[in-house]
Amino acid sequence: MSELKAGMTGYILTVIKGTQPERIPVKIVSVIPQKPGRELSDEILFRITSRHSQQARHKLSQGMSGSPLYVMGKLAGGVRSGWELSDHMLGFATPIESMCAVFSNDYQPGFLTNTVNLANVYISGIRPGNSALLGLERSLGLSFVQGVPAGANHLTLSRERLRPGDAVSALLVWGDVEVGAVGTVTATAKDGRFLAFAHAFNKAGNTAYPAGRAYIHETVNSLAFPFKLASSESINGTFTQDREAGIAGRFGVYPLSISAKLVFRDLDTQTEDEFIFRVIADEFMSRKLLVNVFKALVEEAWGRKGYGSMSVNLRIDGKAAPEGWARRDVFFSDDNIFAEAFKQTEAIIDAFLTQPFTETMPAGFTLTVEATQKPKVLLIEDVKLSIDHAKPGEKVGVTVTLRGWRTEPTEHSLSIKIPDDASEGVCELIVRGGNTEPMSQIAVDEGWKSINSLERMLTEFKAVDANNELILELNADRLDNALKKALRKSTRNTKPESDLLPEQEEYLSETKARRIKEGSLKIFQSDYFIDGMMKRIIHVEK
Repeated sequence: MSELKAGMTGYILTVIKGTQPERIPVKIVSVIPQKPGRELSDEILFRITSRHSQQARHKLSQGMSGSPLYVMGKLAGGVRSGWELSDHMLGFATPIESMCAVFSNDYQPGFLTNTVNLANVYISGIRPGNSALLGLERSLGLSFVQGVPAGANHLTLSRERLRPGDAVSALLVWGDVEVGAVGTVTATAKDGRFLAFAHAFNKAGNTAYPAGRAYIHETVNSLAFPFKLASSESINGTFTQDREAGIAGRFGVYPLSISAKLVFRDLDTQTEDEFIFRVIADEFMSRKLLVNVFKALVEEAWGRKGYGSMSVNLRIDGKAAPEGWARRDVFFSDDNIFAEAFKQTEAIIDAFLTQPFTETMPAGFTLTVEATQKPKVLLIEDVKLSIDHAKPGEKVGVTVTLRGWRTEPTEHSLSIKIPDDASEGVCELIVRGGNTEPMSQIAVDEGWKSINSLERMLTEFKAVDANNELILELNADRLDNALKKALRKSTRNTKPESDLLPEQEEYLSETKARRIKEGSLKIFQSDYFIDGMMKRIIHVEK
């Protein structure tokens, strides 16, 4: 670095098209000193001097990040940044000394100039205008360039080591959808280590991003900033560091990943699409990637947004769920079905990946979605009882009238049992959809119990009332239950444990199991969103 002077000439090595690097001549404009003691030392200001400077291929472009800068036959640094809507022949390079510090354990982020980093952050497999992309960009703090359509749903693993000047991709998602950044390899070592980008990708610190060989389809001119149109060809190694002065990794080793599959069925057109992709095994970033990519693919496959109905089935497999775990629910919205249908999926994926109890990797997520533009809703219109006086242990016939969207109502004959230990008095029968006044985790909400294992967490997620459930709930003593609710509210978190109500000593799953066994709760599954609630009175006589 000390030998560099303004006026010296050299070249940068980068891929303009295809996979073969080309030389682009440059001149050193200035060596700009930074504050002493920072790991990011003096920056190199250079100008491209190519006689083809009016062509995009001989300007600074996004995707050149890390392109090695050679001066007097020596590696001086890697191309770092330039300016939007400005002179695309002028740019900064990070000194190679600063980039090598990425491998140091005591590396500290250094000074970042107010310029545009030249990594090309791209997405392929999802078309522009997809509303879920905005959520993905916001959650990651990135802005995507539209890439070429994604290729095969898996990339081959390769032991080939890339060379300085080769185009390299840092992948977050790959398969039928590809999300990542394209830059250039700056330097390699005999032990398989390499440096690239000359600036941070996501400033994630210790990482496990797949590092792939990138193919440059074209370098596209742009007034804002030229960019390389790229896609990945193979996975050649792993990025293990994402730091201010560059990203670094090792060839020949491959990271764990999360497998994901979406099966989408359009009930209106009777068509089915399937998408397979993989996501980096980073619990806190993966949750954002998974949900937003799932949503984007559903919108991509359906080709519409707005009102509608969806059946959503999420299945989890892997180390933490060796026998598999699944939950299904049905959703309807008269405004934005995407906003409604994926709240639950997002909550489950988020909780599963970030729970503190056990290691979750490797893991796989399968989402099966059935969608229709029609309101797939059943409204509870009437409830009739076979008898309104009954004894403990006696069954009561219940006829529930359900009306579909603008269709004739249908009657459904069900029954419920008066608990054997029911006291004499008034019983309240509630017939409701799972979305109406759902049962709550009283013991957890009031602080008498806690979720203390992954198994417990998944059990209680499954116990939550689902929208597609028709629920018959019998309160054996209406007055007594009203008093219990008032007492529970007035003595919240202060009641002696020996004097707790059953619901305060049980998890929701245990409360449901007890009440189903005694006959005071019945749950019927359907393929529809069940809406509404009705009540009836039963007199219990000894």
